[in-house]
Amino acid sequence: MERVIVKQRKSLTKHDLRRKIEDIEKAVYFISERLRRFEVVFNDYIEMQENVDKFKEFLDGKHKQPEHKQS
Repeated sequence: MERVIVKQRKSLTKHDLRRKIEDIEKAVYFISERLRRFEVVFNDYIEMQENVDKFKEFLDGKHKQPEHKQS
């Protein structure tokens, strides 16, 4: 009869989980800050180009909801 050797995985400790959660929190914060900065720069660019109204009209036209026909 052959013996099968199974490697046991190291279980995660409470501190391992805490560190992983903290790493995820830092990543989410980093991404949200990058997104916030991008929004600020993008808004400043639109304002600099003096195209605020034109850009709003473009977005309204592009994302206009189609009207439903009533029967």
